[in-house]
Amino acid sequence: MLSAVPVPALAWGPRGHEVVAQIAAMNLTPKARAAVAGLLGGEAEAMMAIHANWADEIREARPQTAPWHYVNIEIASDMRYQPGRDCRGGDCVVAQIARQQAILNSNASRAARAEALKFLIHLVGDVHQPLHAADNRDRGGNRVQLRWRGQRITLHHFWDNEMVVALGRDPRAVARTIDTSTPRQQKFQLGGGSPVQWAEMSASIARSTIYPELGQGRTPSAQQAAGYARIARLQLARAGYALADMLNTAFR
Repeated sequence: MLSAVPVPALAWGPRGHEVVAQIAAMNLTPKARAAVAGLLGGEAEAMMAIHANWADEIREARPQTAPWHYVNIEIASDMRYQPGRDCRGGDCVVAQIARQQAILNSNASRAARAEALKFLIHLVGDVHQPLHAADNRDRGGNRVQLRWRGQRITLHHFWDNEMVVALGRDPRAVARTIDTSTPRQQKFQLGGGSPVQWAEMSASIARSTIYPELGQGRTPSAQQAAGYARIARLQLARAGYALADMLNTAFR
């Protein structure tokens, strides 16, 4: 999806990552909330939102982390994640979620565990963005141009930002709306799974819905955009509940 070029592709954009962090924070157990607060140095919900985009902010200083934000599952493939093909050297979001999770669960220093937590807050959101899991030899939609509201933007930007803004401009309000409207049992269902399953689900959404309709740079209709916004809302919810489940398990 990405190559060694200076133009980054950011999943969900800052608002989306804050939505994921807020949903997760709202669903932490008291023990997990206290542990997160201890590692990040402040109230869990506030600190998770503050650090939601830290992994993007450090990419210029730590360029080796750039491949950690995505996985290239080609839509022409069998759509099953294969580490040797899709994640060589462990440089992809699937492997890095597992790596950072292991550090968080280890006896590593507080600083190392805090950094792992900040990576997880961000990367769990990344893997749920469909164009950060699938590729059509177009850098995850970065080489596809479409017109939206009178402007030319990339397909990737359309998903990173426009579909999140469509849900609302206040990340905390969006997160609260999603959380209060999601039944408790559904939260458990949305929060299950593994990084591999999340990546495969995201890639499947890209192949079945995004690329057939917009992969040639077609202008999305209002009806299509409304449908994409619903998908984005669901993926943000899945990411938030998956992150909460991960942290609740880590800090039992």
